[in-house]
Amino acid sequence: MGLDMYLYGATITFEGESSKMKIQLEEVAYWRKQNAIHNWFVNTVQEGVDNCALYGVSERHLKKLLVECKKVLENPTPENAMKILPTLGGFFFGGTDLTNEYELEYYLGGLKYTVERIRELLKEDEFEYYYYSSSW
Repeated sequence: MGLDMYLYGATITFEGESSKMKIQLEEVAYWRKQNAIHNWFVNTVQEGVDNCALYGVSERHLKKLLVECKKVLENPTPENAMKILPTLGGFFFGGTDLTNEYELEYYLGGLKYTVERIRELLKEDEFEYYYYSSSW
């Protein structure tokens, strides 16, 4: 149990003359108990609704998240982190006390992973659409 988070890249194809659209999702990023990243998606993409549904994510969203992660990593203090990408408590969501050294390192590791994945996705330019979902 716990907070699992997924970012999917979408490939859209059309079948035959019927113009039947087929959407294929490919997992392009996975986070475990990175509640600050989840909080960002809930507030920025999901309009505050945290319901484990599938939500569309634009390239503009990804670029914005990249900027936010980099801002925290440039000044990785608990105060800066909570101002820019605050944690979110929840049932099995992981740690939220960034004054705890272990929890801060885990949090920063999630941001580093996020930066790496988004940079790679934007560089590859393989997908036109992205989707986010979570479960717990």
